[in-house]
Amino acid sequence: MAQPWQKVVRGRGSIAKAAQLAEKLGMSRPLIIASQHLAGRLLRANPSLLAAPVFSGYHPNPDLLDAIPAAQTFRETGCDGIISIGGGSAMDTAKAVKALLYAENPEAALAGKLADDLPAPHLAIPATAGTGAEATSGAVVYFEERKYSISNSALRPDAVILDADLLDTLPLYHRKSAALDALSQGIESYWSVSASEDSHVHAFLAILGVLDNLKEYTAGNPHAAEEMLDAAYQSGQAIHLTRTTAAHAMSYPLTKRLGLAHGHACMLTLPILWESAMSKEEMQPVLRDLAGKMRLGDPQLVPKLLRGILYGLEMEIPSMPDADTLEALAASVDPDRLGNHPVKMTAEDVLETYRRAFTPLCAAERQACLDIWKYYGL
Repeated sequence: MAQPWQKVVRGRGSIAKAAQLAEKLGMSRPLIIASQHLAGRLLRANPSLLAAPVFSGYHPNPDLLDAIPAAQTFRETGCDGIISIGGGSAMDTAKAVKALLYAENPEAALAGKLADDLPAPHLAIPATAGTGAEATSGAVVYFEERKYSISNSALRPDAVILDADLLDTLPLYHRKSAALDALSQGIESYWSVSASEDSHVHAFLAILGVLDNLKEYTAGNPHAAEEMLDAAYQSGQAIHLTRTTAAHAMSYPLTKRLGLAHGHACMLTLPILWESAMSKEEMQPVLRDLAGKMRLGDPQLVPKLLRGILYGLEMEIPSMPDADTLEALAASVDPDRLGNHPVKMTAEDVLETYRRAFTPLCAAERQACLDIWKYYGL
């Protein structure tokens, strides 16, 4: 699938180019979708945007009901484009707004049934390094307690600004979790049933970009932050082509029910899913290929490395939920999102994956995983 062209501007301080870039995209009055704090940063760097309306009424897990008043503001104030700045929630809300503007009704928007011509351009400015939403044509939103994935090639942002200055004030837990989201997206894209030569390139760059910079990034190294921001963008490029697989499908219930940040939730199940894949003969070539590209060689070391990263980042495995909660988690997984996983999974497989993900390792196993991450890259 060919990717619609995107204009990408990189570099610290490049947020100051937002107004100029918006004008080049044909925006004279954009709707800004951002938290009040990030909207303030954008406007201080671009005084010519001070008259633009700002919408901040969205939630960490965006709901279509958040986007409806934003679309109404867009129409009533005569907007002709959108600037989103923030994490995946801001960008997914912006995509949902655009879908609502060019669909006959909310149901059509959720189904991605949009008009052929969507003239309102979208400039996306990520303020986290993880989701890669700035590179994708999909948005995850909730409606009436049900999760939907809106997908339409026209929803891919027309331009992106990658400014690592925006990462400097992120809380450490969210830095870590977002980086793990990008790593998980790279691995999932690489083994996806929809993988291609093009997606493999983006996935490879995402995986190594995270692994090679994660320690320095979490320690506050400015150059590592720039590299991590680009790795996240590459992970978005990869899943734009392939979509995600079971680790992401299983992360949403963990976030919704247990309050775990998205990347943390993905990394809980990814090692288990890798170990399960190792038992399948047809998975051996891609797992060996991935392990080699991760500079580990032996596929059996990869799940140990992934667990070691979790432990090394002090992102602990939560306590085992009770049986009813485990059953509810498994029942909440969208089976459609499992269709992209390279190994067919039954409802019992999903339940067992959750159960194993919450099972703590013994002290010796834990230390072995920590050592692999401690000495990785040395």
